[in-house]
Amino acid sequence: MASAEYKEEVARRPLEPLIRWAGSKKKLIPLLKANMPKTFNKYIEPFCGSACLYFSLRPTKAVLSDINKELIVSYKTIKKDSKKITERLLGVEKCKTEYLRLRELDPSTLDEVERSYRFIYLNRFCFNGVYRTNREGRFNVPMGTKTGNLPTPAKISDCAKALKGASLIYGDFKKTLKYIEQGDFVYLDPPYTKEGAKNRGEYGHGSFNYQDIPTLISYLEKIDEKGAYFLLSYSCDSALLDLLPSRWYKLELSVNRHVAGFKQHRSIAKEVLVANYELASL
Repeated sequence: MASAEYKEEVARRPLEPLIRWAGSKKKLIPLLKANMPKTFNKYIEPFCGSACLYFSLRPTKAVLSDINKELIVSYKTIKKDSKKITERLLGVEKCKTEYLRLRELDPSTLDEVERSYRFIYLNRFCFNGVYRTNREGRFNVPMGTKTGNLPTPAKISDCAKALKGASLIYGDFKKTLKYIEQGDFVYLDPPYTKEGAKNRGEYGHGSFNYQDIPTLISYLEKIDEKGAYFLLSYSCDSALLDLLPSRWYKLELSVNRHVAGFKQHRSIAKEVLVANYELASL
């Protein structure tokens, strides 16, 4: 392999996500890759979260969107000035006093570097990678124990390089529709929800809920009409499955799930992949 080709190959090696995220599809990446379109133009992820599939694929052109403003602000800051984030994280250690101090801060009063530092620190050291806010929109997750360390300078730098070709959008998933064009690939992994579930503030204010399922189906129909590809990950819920057009493809799978992050709450969950193109078998 020529030197230039080798450097490009190294630059696009799969990466681990920077952010911890409850409900991440990290363990399903091989299955997701096996069920993607063979070719596509632009990659779009309306519920990006940790964006584990994006960082594994490293597409050259993408749109990443989420309703979590702190997440998107952090990605934008890392993309624009990773050096400042790296410098802010240097020498910082895991400390309950610092965790509680940052948790009490109103992020809207901080500059973008300090706001991103707050998000990364709380995300790294919170319990189980959970993002949850109270009714006032304040982050209220307790500190965790088995959390690992803050991202290294190399990790921040890799993330910044990977985000270079991505447009980062803060907002509801429907906001991404205008960016979707023929031949694009849209991967959707909305928060799983069920009828009657209590809203505890997971994923932040205004996040996807049970009442949004018909809107999601309508959104998928519009993607289909545009001539783009979509792949949806969701729980095997009749509220969703009963609304799907028969022309779309479905693949059911069993997934190991750690409910609440405790070993005694491990379970096997039924999930489904839905696409407007033929899927591979398990």
